[in-house]
Amino acid sequence: MPILPPSGFIFFPRTRGILAAAVCAASMFIAGCQTQPEFRPLTSEAPPPPTFVTVPSEETCQPAQARYALGQALDPLLLEQMRTRTGSKSARTSAVGAPLPVPADPARLNVDVDPQGRITAARCG
Repeated sequence: MPILPPSGFIFFPRTRGILAAAVCAASMFIAGCQTQPEFRPLTSEAPPPPTFVTVPSEETCQPAQARYALGQALDPLLLEQMRTRTGSKSARTSAVGAPLPVPADPARLNVDVDPQGRITAARCG
C-alpha cells in the first residue's frame, strides 16, 4: 500500500508558505507596538541654513573702493575685482573723455582707460 501524505489544510505546500508569512508579519507587528520610543528633546539638531550673497542694490556702488587699481594695466581679472569691491552689478570700460551711452545705470562701474591700457578713473553710473 502506498504512503500518502497526511491530509488537511496545513499540509498543502502553498498553505504552509502563506501561514509562515502571516505568522512572521504578525510577530513583527506585535514587536513594533511594544517598543518604547526614544526620547528626543525638542531642540534643533539641524545645521543652520546657508547664507546667500545678497545682490548689491543700486545705492551700493562705491567707486572709492576701486582707487587701488588706478594706474594699473587693465585686464579682465582686475576689472572683475574692481566690480566686486565696489559692489556694482556690472562693469564696462571706456576711453578717457569718450561720451558714455545715454542709459546710465547707477549700479554699473565705469572704468576709464588711457591709450596705453592704464586705468585713469572709476565711477558709477
